[in-house]
Amino acid sequence: KIIPTLAEKFDLVFIYADKENYGLYYDLVFDKVKPGGAILADNVLWSGKVTQAKVDKDTRALIEFNKKVNLDNRVENLLLPLRDGIMMVRKKS
Repeated sequence: KIIPTLAEKFDLVFIYADKENYGLYYDLVFDKVKPGGAILADNVLWSGKVTQAKVDKDTRALIEFNKKVNLDNRVENLLLPLRDGIMMVRKKS
């Protein structure tokens, strides 16, 4: 509810919320991030659960989020395998 009301442009957005909505939050903040700015998403490896065959709804959402970012040609991304994983996304100019 809050994100659409924000008029500011951001250099950096950090996503750390309910896993099922990571893709939604990404879409909501994308146009609010300045060109060259970054989006960081925490927990994208989910204790390695994203590599397992049997997954729960949160894990499935994170897998879909990771695919979404990887296929987005408007950005460059890097997945840092630190702890539960951090997806670093740089919005292209």
